[in-house]
Amino acid sequence: MFIVSRATLLLLLLFSVFSSTAWSEDWIYKLHEGENLTLVKERFLKPEFTAWQLQVYNSIEKDREIPVGTEIRVPIDWMRDQLAGVEVSYVYGSVFIVRRGNEAEDEALRGDILKAGDRIKTAERSAASLRFADQSVLLVGESSEVVFDALSSYQGIGMLDTRIRLQRGRVENRINPFSRPESRYEIHTPAAVTVVRGTDFRVSTDQVDDVTRSEVTEGEVQVTAQGTSVFVTQGEGTRVVSGEPPAKPRRLLAAPDMSELDLSRVAGGLLLEWPAISAAVRYRYQLKDRDQVLVAIGISQTPRVEIPLQPAGEYHLLLRGIDELGLEGMEGETRFQLDLQPAVERKPSSAAVAATQLMPPEFFPHGMWFQWRAAANAWGYRFLLARDPGLNDLLFERLSFDTGFEMGYPGPGRYFVAVEALPENSAENKRLSNIYVIDIPLR
Repeated sequence: MFIVSRATLLLLLLFSVFSSTAWSEDWIYKLHEGENLTLVKERFLKPEFTAWQLQVYNSIEKDREIPVGTEIRVPIDWMRDQLAGVEVSYVYGSVFIVRRGNEAEDEALRGDILKAGDRIKTAERSAASLRFADQSVLLVGESSEVVFDALSSYQGIGMLDTRIRLQRGRVENRINPFSRPESRYEIHTPAAVTVVRGTDFRVSTDQVDDVTRSEVTEGEVQVTAQGTSVFVTQGEGTRVVSGEPPAKPRRLLAAPDMSELDLSRVAGGLLLEWPAISAAVRYRYQLKDRDQVLVAIGISQTPRVEIPLQPAGEYHLLLRGIDELGLEGMEGETRFQLDLQPAVERKPSSAAVAATQLMPPEFFPHGMWFQWRAAANAWGYRFLLARDPGLNDLLFERLSFDTGFEMGYPGPGRYFVAVEALPENSAENKRLSNIYVIDIPLR
């Protein structure tokens, strides 16, 4: 009997294949239940390549005994059809791409193509929309970093085994239903794995509190952590604390009532106001133009936000409330037409602006939350943090159009916090709120 060692097999394969085919990058495919190398060959390889060649290339001894989940490396040149990357549809703000094997950050531009191993980063108040070959959409939110571990958007077939690693931040996904049973789409975070086969959902990971949050607006996802899985259906969300199993899914907040949205022009911008949601502690807003390109994004602590003035045209506003666990609710949306009529001039008030009242601060692992009552005839507020009760040794100040502000913890010490109401009439006196004393201990 003639026995050929594995090393000999590999040498024979290298000689027979690479004498006529140049080596290229590998595509990674994860085996699912009931699959083997023969099935992989039939689905993806060109006729001249065999399952045996794939077996030797991956140093696999027994094709029929490969564990489920094994990653099979397939040279791209062996594949029957062309792999397609994911295209950058548009960028908003500062967005950068880091190519596989490279540390340089290149500015992301519309039309750029991302491939397996690439990553995309967004700065504060920045975002990027990405489109797969099957027209599925991935929106990368602000302050986020996404790595494409396996990107198998496949021309002529659609998405297959796509794995995304969300290092920080948040992503919103609109994944079209898959036509093939073996197709999978996974998002990995430090705390959990979210798996879908076509649905609309959101995933975020917070590095401060080591929490992953998943919210489903259409369809169903499977969230797994610490060997435990939960299914989250439309209108539900779950959170996973690092090192713990997923929490029981809970209902998301209802969408804001967009029928009562109030839009007004103010000096230097637009004021948007909507009815409050009783259980919402914050709100996320996205404003898009008629081409569905983002023009303004952010989080508001109150059911109102002032945004920079936009050119005349049609706009699409998306709003959702955020509950006390950080889960973002169902989305309200509306379209409106914006003209360039001048702002309504407000008449100066003869009465002095009333003082605002600072409420007791709330403390969380990642920072402090301050809220105050609205003052009559005030157009804005100045949040003040100082080392002395007279507020002369100011460490921090911030202009706000809202009645709430969140900040991280300063260093250990005693601090004095107050809010100053700013009058519409510049001739009037500013009025200071009550002052809170905060002691930050040594950690």
